[in-house]
Amino acid sequence: MLNKLRWPLSALIILMVPALFWDNLLAQLGLQLVDRSITVARYTLGIGLWLSVAWLAIRLLDAVVWDRLAARKAGGGPPKLMKDLLAAIIWAVAAAGITGGVFDLPITGLWATSGALGLVVGLAVQSMINDVFSGLALNIDRPFRPGQWVALNLRGQEPFVGKVRDTNWRSTRLETIDGLLLVIPNGLMSTSVLTNFSEPHTRSRFKVNICLDFGVPVERAQRILGAAVRSTAGVLSEPPPKVNVGDVSRYGVEYELIYWLEPAECSPAKGRSRVTTSVLAHLHSAGITPAYEKMDVFHGPMPPRQLDSAHDRKALLARVALFRTLGDGELAHLASQLTLVRFHEGDTVVAQGEDGESMYIVVEGLLHVFAPGADGVEMKVAQLVPGQFFGEMSLLSGAPRSATVRAATDAVTFEIGRASFKELLAQRTDIAVDIAQVVAERRTGNAARRKPVGEISKSEETPASYAMHLLGKMRSLFGLAERKNGADGSA
Repeated sequence: MLNKLRWPLSALIILMVPALFWDNLLAQLGLQLVDRSITVARYTLGIGLWLSVAWLAIRLLDAVVWDRLAARKAGGGPPKLMKDLLAAIIWAVAAAGITGGVFDLPITGLWATSGALGLVVGLAVQSMINDVFSGLALNIDRPFRPGQWVALNLRGQEPFVGKVRDTNWRSTRLETIDGLLLVIPNGLMSTSVLTNFSEPHTRSRFKVNICLDFGVPVERAQRILGAAVRSTAGVLSEPPPKVNVGDVSRYGVEYELIYWLEPAECSPAKGRSRVTTSVLAHLHSAGITPAYEKMDVFHGPMPPRQLDSAHDRKALLARVALFRTLGDGELAHLASQLTLVRFHEGDTVVAQGEDGESMYIVVEGLLHVFAPGADGVEMKVAQLVPGQFFGEMSLLSGAPRSATVRAATDAVTFEIGRASFKELLAQRTDIAVDIAQVVAERRTGNAARRKPVGEISKSEETPASYAMHLLGKMRSLFGLAERKNGADGSA
């Protein structure tokens, strides 16, 4: 505050001293000045005094009103437009004071002349004046602040969505998700419906619609879509996302996916893209496609519109990375051995430390993986979405469960027992090599992602070394003979 007042206050004191003691200075110095020189000096001194007072008043407003009271009440920086307007008024008053007090000219004539001139100019630039006064209204009302995401809804057009940069005399500038700058006249801003995504709370509610065929049960659709939204990065867990049945169209049933975002952390467009991507991935893993026009003409076999976990197990198994090397006959045999297991939200699927002779494949829903932290308190370390599997280490090596898995939503899984897996390996023993390699790549990849960059040393196990280790345990557990021709590859 003192830094802002130092120079205008110094100028005012320096000019005030000779102004107060002007006559005494002339008598003491005995200067014989020419009348014109005295008049010029008096004018200069008077002009300097008025300008110094105006300068000091503007700085006092900055230090006391704008930087303290207004900024504290508004919760951010002071409105630039209001500062400029009051500063202009103060300079105008100083100019009027100089005209009447220093030069002894009539002020009323000056105001009348300026008023007539202002009327003419106002008619010529009325749209600009409208923008200026609209900008003043926006600064007083403060419907948004710099850094907040807003949507400007114009009649008959797509909304303009962007992050507010500032509001000046004539326009408001928005920065879009594409990094473009939108310059919108304040008159348009003040007459349009504006949505502020950051007030009254920093979080905002958004919605994505998806249409599924009539044949998909509502319960199943809500389970799959709910898991997809909840597993999306950036979507807030509180308030929890919801899946509502929206409408019924000629294509199918429309579902509303309602979720919440922090626009300052994840823009509306980015959040919508992430949610849509997650939904499509979950639907694909569950064997479901979004509804589309039924009047299709195919010149080949009709593709399946949706897969059912009870009848299309082979097709669903083929989408799991662990069984990517299996042939049709092997997939069909394994599919016939699967057990369909359903879990409700909150159910514990497996518990850490218990014995296990089976593995699970997630078909629908969302599951969370928990393990004890450094302080011994259980914490969530991962999540499992459709198409992923867990429990394979207990199945393949006989080790106890390494973590606890709970259903975050209602979920549908396939369970594969050790006896069924042994039958599969008996048909073709080299399947064990491929499966060991997939499990090893998954294990070492998960371990690398959990560690900060630079902490993975050369001494840590590689996918090849762990695959060899796991293959040895599988041979011992399932009684597989070791191949002698070197066809095991890295194992």
